[in-house]
Amino acid sequence: MREVLWRDSGIAPKIGPIDARAIFPLALWLFHMCMETAVIAAVCVALLFVVQRTGMSPVACLRLLRLKAIGVRRESAYTERQWRSRCRW
Repeated sequence: MREVLWRDSGIAPKIGPIDARAIFPLALWLFHMCMETAVIAAVCVALLFVVQRTGMSPVACLRLLRLKAIGVRRESAYTERQWRSRCRW
C-alpha cells in the first residue's frame, strides 16, 4: 500500500494545542519586548485559540466578521437604468 503524502496538507499546523499562526504575534513581542506588545501577543494567541476551538480557521472567522459588519444585502454599484439595455431587433 502506497502512503499518500499530501493527505494531511489541508490540516492547519499546530504547536501543541495552539494554532501555529500564533507565532507571528509572539515573534513581534520577541523583537519589541514591552508590556504593550506582550498584552497584544497574549490577546492574539487567546483569540486564535478561541477561533480554533470553534472549529473555524482564522480566515473563515475574518470573513464571518466582515459579513456581519457589511450585512447580507449588498447594494449594487449601478442603478437599473445604467445597465446596458437588451438589444431587441
